[in-house]
Amino acid sequence: MYFSKPFVEWDEKDKEKYLSQQYYTALEAKEKFNAYITLRDFDEIVEEYKKKKGLLKGLLIPVKDNISTKGIKTTCGSKILSNYIPIYDAYVIDVLEKAGAIVLGKTNMDEFAMGNTGETSFYGPTLNPWDVSRVPGGSSSGSAVAVAWKGLAALGSDTGGSVRQPAGYTGILGLKPTYGLISRYGLVSYAESLEQIGPLARYSKDLALILYHMTEYDERDMTMSKSRKRNIIRKSLLDIANSVFIPSTTISDSLVAYSSKLVERSDENIQKLFYNALNYLEKMGVRLIDIDTVFLEPALSAYYIIAMVEASSNLARYDGTNYGLRVEAPSYWVSASATRTQGFGEEVKRRIIMGGFASSKGYEGRYYIRALKIRRWIKESLSSILENYTYFALPTSPMTPPKFGEAVGPEGYIQDIYTVVPNLTGHPAISIPVGFAEGLPVGIQFIGDYFSDADLIYIASLYEDHLYKPNKNPGGR
Repeated sequence: MYFSKPFVEWDEKDKEKYLSQQYYTALEAKEKFNAYITLRDFDEIVEEYKKKKGLLKGLLIPVKDNISTKGIKTTCGSKILSNYIPIYDAYVIDVLEKAGAIVLGKTNMDEFAMGNTGETSFYGPTLNPWDVSRVPGGSSSGSAVAVAWKGLAALGSDTGGSVRQPAGYTGILGLKPTYGLISRYGLVSYAESLEQIGPLARYSKDLALILYHMTEYDERDMTMSKSRKRNIIRKSLLDIANSVFIPSTTISDSLVAYSSKLVERSDENIQKLFYNALNYLEKMGVRLIDIDTVFLEPALSAYYIIAMVEASSNLARYDGTNYGLRVEAPSYWVSASATRTQGFGEEVKRRIIMGGFASSKGYEGRYYIRALKIRRWIKESLSSILENYTYFALPTSPMTPPKFGEAVGPEGYIQDIYTVVPNLTGHPAISIPVGFAEGLPVGIQFIGDYFSDADLIYIASLYEDHLYKPNKNPGGR
């Protein structure tokens, strides 16, 4: 085992001692599981470390390859951006580096975050370290594997479960923050009304510490909330990192809602671990309430229509004119068409075409506008539940990680059935590992009210070292 305690508990000697081990761990993850697209030079990292100060000094952090990093190639897992090197940092990179962290490298991902298995990347699939014949989930596949394989923390992005689902499939923590809590400046857009940058980590304390720095206000992002709750959350996150946090609702006063009808849509072994995790909280005084809800039924369809329409609009910019791949041709239109044909993968093309159709004249009312209305209904339904209950619990995924090739394309969209709701509504959600089924990790998901992000991490801390061991690595290493 490499890191048997959270980074937040390291002293200066630990940081120097583990600098090379963090890099070696990343090198293994790249070679064994294709977790990285770009891994920085170690000597360059050492020189940067010498100049660092702050709470995060000594932390080498893997970053999903759709988050802009100045001077470091950012491909979004696509051929069309295979030569793109940004001239600016995303806001989250800026604040983490000021706090002492160093970008370790750029992690593999489904192309333009479109996928949930890690298989659509132009650079090849990411392998699950618990079983290399299984997918690690997506689209933040590389970031999840970088943490699961003896790592500490990483950055991903979550559009419909892209942080939580791979976290569940690899046995780590993954948080989708409240929409507007973290700046999206520098995140390459897939579906801006749905996606958020989110942290993945092995330990709850590290998750809290990283999120503390990421939640600084950024005036450049118009989607950021100006709520005064931001300062309250930041203090709470720092308290969790320092083990002095007091939750807004005590465990004995908490009400956790779930829907047995929804849980029944998952595999039997998933159901068993889900109820075992809830029963653990019940023994601590939490009251469990089985509620009847139907808002999940249309959520998946509404999500994919909205996401594809936004993706179709966002990806129109990739025509070879300003950056990225360019196929030369006699006219602009021929060049743009050839560039997109050669530069985009099959899943990206599928979503662009479907999004263009759903928003086209004569069809937008039948699909896109109806999806927006359903989204509003889902948001009102979930908000109503969270007015009466502290959390809403669901499995992270209805199944254990499928084998490669079993869930590619539309057939695999069902994997997102439990994770898309918080993206449609903007609520925070966390995936917490709670056990293993046939040797593969299984996660439970808790959804909280707006700006309850710190409370969700606190729930994760209650499971730590009880239902899951943060220092357990694939293969028992």
